[in-house]
Amino acid sequence: MKAYILLFITLLAGSAGIPSAYAEPVIEADVPKPAEAQEQTGSSSSWEYPIVHFRNNTYRIIMQQPVSSTKVGPRLGRVQRNISSFDEVEEGNTLIDTSYQNGDSNVLKVEAPIYKMRKHSSRECIVVSHMNKYYKAYKK
Repeated sequence: MKAYILLFITLLAGSAGIPSAYAEPVIEADVPKPAEAQEQTGSSSSWEYPIVHFRNNTYRIIMQQPVSSTKVGPRLGRVQRNISSFDEVEEGNTLIDTSYQNGDSNVLKVEAPIYKMRKHSSRECIVVSHMNKYYKAYKK
């Protein structure tokens, strides 16, 4: 009978929030999130700005101000690969080759034309076509 009364008192004390001699203390602490679970900021693949890689150079595309079509020179090439997402995987579940190749861009569609800018060296500045507008791209 004493065991039943002791059990009843222990249960009653536990439900009333009174710590019992057998209960472990509750410790509350701020536990940081694991690195992979932390929220990422930036674009889909963490580029600071739009780029195109052409003729072994990487060019920063200035998307804020379109260029007049009168400044667009002859066509030099085209975008061959959009590298905006590294979600694609090959067999064996390994990431695709992420090194820049000529014709890579993180914003332009495949087949988007690349032009020379009139009165400028293509080593320093080119023009790209995006959404029916032209934009300057400067060598980084």
